Amino acid sequence: MHHALLVPDILDHIFTFIKANNEQISRQTFAALARTCSALSDVSLDALWSELRSLYPLVSCIYDANMKLSDEDTSEFNTDVGLNLSVFHKYAYRVRKIELSGYEGGWRATAVPDDLGVFHVLQVPTPLLPNLTHLAWTDELSLSLLWPLLNPRLLSLRISSFQWSPKSTPILLSKIRGLCPELNTLGLLFYLSEEGYEAMAESCLSRVICSWKKLEVLEYSPVGCECILNLSALSSLRILRLRIDNISDLDLPANSLSFPSLHTFQLQANSLTAVSSILQALKSLPKSLYILLPVYRSGGVSVETVEPILRPIGQNVSCGNLEDFRMNVPLLSSGIANGSNVLQPLFPCCNLRVLRIMMTPLFLLADDDLRAMASTWPLLEDLELFDCRNLYPRVSSQPLPVMDLPNVNDPPPVPPLDLPDDLPPVPIFPPVPPLPVGLPHISPFAMMGPMMSIHLDETAPFADFGMSDPRYNQTAEITFHGLISLLDLCPNLRFFNLAIDATKLDGLRGDKPGGGVCNRLVKYPRLVDSRISDPEAVARILLDILPELETIWGEGSPGPFTTVFSSTLPPGWDQVQQRILDSKAASGL
Repeated sequence: MHHALLVPDILDHIFTFIKANNEQISRQTFAALARTCSALSDVSLDALWSELRSLYPLVSCIYDANMKLSDEDTSEFNTDVGLNLSVFHKYAYRVRKIELSGYEGGWRATAVPDDLGVFHVLQVPTPLLPNLTHLAWTDELSLSLLWPLLNPRLLSLRISSFQWSPKSTPILLSKIRGLCPELNTLGLLFYLSEEGYEAMAESCLSRVICSWKKLEVLEYSPVGCECILNLSALSSLRILRLRIDNISDLDLPANSLSFPSLHTFQLQANSLTAVSSILQALKSLPKSLYILLPVYRSGGVSVETVEPILRPIGQNVSCGNLEDFRMNVPLLSSGIANGSNVLQPLFPCCNLRVLRIMMTPLFLLADDDLRAMASTWPLLEDLELFDCRNLYPRVSSQPLPVMDLPNVNDPPPVPPLDLPDDLPPVPIFPPVPPLPVGLPHISPFAMMGPMMSIHLDETAPFADFGMSDPRYNQTAEITFHGLISLLDLCPNLRFFNLAIDATKLDGLRGDKPGGGVCNRLVKYPRLVDSRISDPEAVARILLDILPELETIWGEGSPGPFTTVFSSTLPPGWDQVQQRILDSKAASGL
């Protein structure tokens, strides 16, 4: 082995590169390193076992160390000697993070009780994973099964969803505090199956959550005003994610919520009243604010209801703090929304760097509107004003087809080496099951990239969103003149997602169509939802104003060849992309 591999910084860089692959390939690579290089065996095993999505590999350690062949050449549990937990302990202490959240390689989370039952029957000492720091608990499991995995080192605990039981839940939640005193990240989402227990749940949850004085990240589904108001006691809170599903008439006093350390606030609510009440209650704004109104619950609201949501933000005395604002606007009634009018309440937020608005009405902006926005927010780095209907094609209500994921080839066989006989076991996971084609499941509070901030049920048919409206193809009022002004007034811009009328090219046919405006930061914008007539001219304009352009499909996008989206995109943009690639190839880039 080369001596350079013993340098920690070099080894960290190599391992980071390995982890950048998909999970299955990275596990295979770490397993191969553990088996073939004795000098790298320990660090490879640490990386291999540090994160698990199932208890199955740990149960396998006990099984393999305690089974023997019977006279009939069948395996049976060895009762002749005491229980051998040496292999289990050797690898259990390496586990730092475990996510028991539904699927893992074909194993449903309902297999977890069986695995925990093995540890219980065999009286394996608890905590089972003494160095575990991050635990995600699936909504299919009872809270009572959680105990063997809790330990004083735990820093992050996420319980994605559980049913409130008036007799057992308060007792179970109160005990978690004593077992995990150092928690700084907590996710606690639950639902009430019976009415009449709201007050009890509200009091219990407030008491339990506020007992962790050092909480920095909280994801929470409150059931009443008290649950929300009491959160002000958490002075160390940096990230707050509220999911308000059970409160439709929320009424909080103005300026009643104070979070001195808050950096990010993410709010998901099923009513516009709840959103407006919480925004008015915030004494000061954080740097990042994300509002999510699920499409499937929004009902018959209108464009006029969006402005009252944004008004408390612009009126807040600390609106200058806001740098990142994202909002998913619900399904609105028919009509045309002037983007400048809708966003005008945000104009006092002069330090905005990220603005992402996803809307389902006709979202119109003219060049003058875009210039006004760029003049108001000269620090913009990320601008997305997206008509959600462009994202979802019209499809029938039939179930979506199922497509098998491509199999990953196993790594080439490794020649036998002179290694010790007690080679360590490697976590084994069953094959990954086929996944449905369509929208991937999105965590309600995941900070999504461009175009994927919306939260829908992936098993439901796509909504129509009125795409048969004859005005649908007339939503793009911005031209390249407006885009050039945006690039000129916002020199730090790194990404934009705008519908631009690429058919209006008047005054842009010369050698320098941008008039000297040049942005070298934008590499992965998204423009493909725009109308286009002359791909050659459009490609020339884009390369003049965006010389570092890599793609016009957006960063991480699979491009125009995705079946679900290709039928909705205006033709011609694939030719623009090819001309950009040809130009770079000709320049040796």
